Amino acid sequence: MIFVSWLIHCLLILLSVAFYTLFERKLIAFFTLRTGPNKVSIIGLVQPLLDGVKLFLKQNLVPSRVNKFIYHLSPIFGLLLAIVVWITLPTYYVLLSMNYSLVLFFCLGSILVFSVLISGWSSNSKYRLIGSLRSVAQSISYESVFSTLVVLVLILILSYSIRSSFTQSSLLYFFILPIWFICTLAETHRVPFDFSESESELVSGFNTEYRGASFSFIFLTEYLILLYSCFLITYLFFMWLIPFNLLVIVFIALFFSFSFVWIRVTYCRYRYDMLIIMSWKVLLPLTLCLFVCYLTIIVL
Repeated sequence: MIFVSWLIHCLLILLSVAFYTLFERKLIAFFTLRTGPNKVSIIGLVQPLLDGVKLFLKQNLVPSRVNKFIYHLSPIFGLLLAIVVWITLPTYYVLLSMNYSLVLFFCLGSILVFSVLISGWSSNSKYRLIGSLRSVAQSISYESVFSTLVVLVLILILSYSIRSSFTQSSLLYFFILPIWFICTLAETHRVPFDFSESESELVSGFNTEYRGASFSFIFLTEYLILLYSCFLITYLFFMWLIPFNLLVIVFIALFFSFSFVWIRVTYCRYRYDMLIIMSWKVLLPLTLCLFVCYLTIIVL
């Protein structure tokens, strides 16, 4: 029964990713005064499903010099991690009792960068490798800030579980939210921090050699982590404001997913050196100052 529930859970998550892509395309079209997908069914509602079918049916041509086993493994590895990380979010129907869900999220998020690294390395192309190495350097830089924030949140909610934020979250946590949001943008490789897929500089970064089903796995991984991050922000920082009402939670998560798209169409990409400087010289000192301030408040 648990296995069937988990399969249904995964299917609903993947469907939400499909329709989020339609949501994003419609918003970008609105911001740039275009129509967006509107030819398939009513206002293009079936477009994401047809795009998925098209990707999976495309011929998956494999370059001759790639490390084939790792080349095929890395997208599947990333997708599995992105699906498993959703276990940590509390739901109405309890699939697993997660007492260390916040710690598990942090561990899985740290491992996820390896799928990007081995994707670029297995292609045996220096341009793909450059894209993956840029992504790894970016993740290491922002992981230092993000890990400090996670430890601070653990101390504030007095638990290792995300579910504890239902009773322990407070308005005081709101000062952590801007830095958390910036780190989430960097961790999910979204504009203005999309250095792993800098199309104008690296064709498409680490995933240039991928097509068909392999490309769709990489695509799904990115959006699964993005949607998860929106729900995680809602659980950790806004449960003091709302009861455990599914509609309100989804509404706030959609607001943050809208913010991701809004930032995408508003800001251009950072220079890479500016990205690293902002992490080590701005965000990390600011996070450490917040850490000291919150600990002082707790002690007093």
